Amino acid sequence: MPPVVRPRNTSAIALPDPAAGGAPLPEPGRTVPLSPFDVYWVTLPPVRRVFLFPPSQLPFADVVGALRSSLERVLPSFHPFAGVLTYSPDSHAALSIVLPEGEGACGVAFVEAETDLDFDRLVEDYDEDALRQLAPDIRRDELPAPVMAVQVTEFVGAGGGVAVGVAVHHSAADGRGLWRFLEMWSATAAGLKEGRVWAGPEPLHDRKLVRFDGDDDLARLFLQQLAPDFPRVAPKQDAAPERERPLRRQTFTLAASTVRSLKQRLAAAANAGTTPSTFAAMAAHGWVSIARAKGFTDDAPVFAAFLADLRGHMSPPVPGAYVGNCLAFCTASLSGADLAGPDGAAMALLAIQEAVAEVKRDPLGDRARWCTKFAAIPPGRAVILAGSPWFPAYGVDFGFGRPARVDLASMNHDGEMVLVAGRDPGSVQASVAIAADKMQAFRDMFELDIGRTCAGGAGV
Repeated sequence: MPPVVRPRNTSAIALPDPAAGGAPLPEPGRTVPLSPFDVYWVTLPPVRRVFLFPPSQLPFADVVGALRSSLERVLPSFHPFAGVLTYSPDSHAALSIVLPEGEGACGVAFVEAETDLDFDRLVEDYDEDALRQLAPDIRRDELPAPVMAVQVTEFVGAGGGVAVGVAVHHSAADGRGLWRFLEMWSATAAGLKEGRVWAGPEPLHDRKLVRFDGDDDLARLFLQQLAPDFPRVAPKQDAAPERERPLRRQTFTLAASTVRSLKQRLAAAANAGTTPSTFAAMAAHGWVSIARAKGFTDDAPVFAAFLADLRGHMSPPVPGAYVGNCLAFCTASLSGADLAGPDGAAMALLAIQEAVAEVKRDPLGDRARWCTKFAAIPPGRAVILAGSPWFPAYGVDFGFGRPARVDLASMNHDGEMVLVAGRDPGSVQASVAIAADKMQAFRDMFELDIGRTCAGGAGV
């Protein structure tokens, strides 16, 4: 589609200069050597989230002012986000975030824009081309690359509305770290008039918190496997065979009662003594639904690929306030015939639970295989399960109301499901990408007998 978002102004939000009286930066200071957990994400496109806020009483200039001033206050606590992802071949840590300093240091790009897009239609129907224009693009084919940028867009047509788009490179933070930033930023913005400040723990960025024997060697191995032409980084998805097929995106919201019913049904089907976690239940249901929609009924394996938070399982445990990546790559597999069979959902649940239990027993056991495990999955046979039903997407309130819709600006894999908490307590939002000709079959499988509400839209 032709451009429908017009930039008005681009500026930068810089960190306070300690030489000019600003507070010194927390550890590790102006250079943040990255861990293997961070290096693992170096070739992937940045995470781009768009928050759509309905019209409020505040003029757009006041909205921009509140977002800018609150970001200025929060940024020192998330100082790596103001940096540049940099390749340093002479350093023991080849990949670092470096914070520019001195006169002319830029920091976080802050874009103000306007659009004629129909706000209500975007809330109801997913439009990837439109959403991509509502989030800043910080992707680079070669390092250095900015870590973060923000875009605030005013809907100037009938009805109004505001979009806040945030782009953050995954090497700087995992999902837990990113949502901690969004919570702190929005709480600070909402508290400006009342003088309220963030009451949560101070974010931690020092990668020494996730050190382990052989971590430097593992970081170098990941770079060799993922980016052999480093510092040139080419997103893996661009070369994936499924990108040759048009994808369709649709967003589903399962009410709290539906989620409870699904968990109870899966527990009974698996003859489990306890109710499964929300993530395990949603992942199993998504895995089965995608596999069946794709018509996998053969004896070849269909893989579920997802991430496990290692903070509580490392030795010593990593504090919950740690912002950097602390994730393990997990896979489970079942044959297409098993997933298509009457016990497919129960088998999927047990397989996911076992994969989670294994990573808890030995968090770093197969760390050298994280890259090769995914690469070894036959094309089209992977179901990607990302996000978390605990990420508080609709709790992000900058002081002008909760968002009407929160979504990713893009998804890249045929057979991908991304979870966040829904707008209502206990509900779960699932964004799904699948080949366009398979979406109706997926929808029929995913919604079968569990009750639902959904929002969808045209695919690409």
